[in-house]
Amino acid sequence: MRIFKDSSLIEEIQDLDLGIVSAGESKQFIFYVYNDSLASLINLEFSTASSEIKIIEAPKELKYKESEKLVLEYNPEVTLKQGLHAELFVKAQELYK
Repeated sequence: MRIFKDSSLIEEIQDLDLGIVSAGESKQFIFYVYNDSLASLINLEFSTASSEIKIIEAPKELKYKESEKLVLEYNPEVTLKQGLHAELFVKAQELYK
């Protein structure tokens, strides 16, 4: 699975950097997840270790070569002078034909 900044799947994300958002404010980010495996992915579960990031929208399934929108919301508890570099965890079951 790969994650992109754009729906045309050109700008791949190597590092999930959500930038700087002031404390007490929130900002939503839209990404696109792409299934590059040979299987359909079912029972997808997205999570993050940070309590400041909420997963607003995420696919439950992704067929082979399919992409779907992933929406994250960043709501920082304090203002930092650098952006948040977050880890995103994905669990899924592979379904081969």
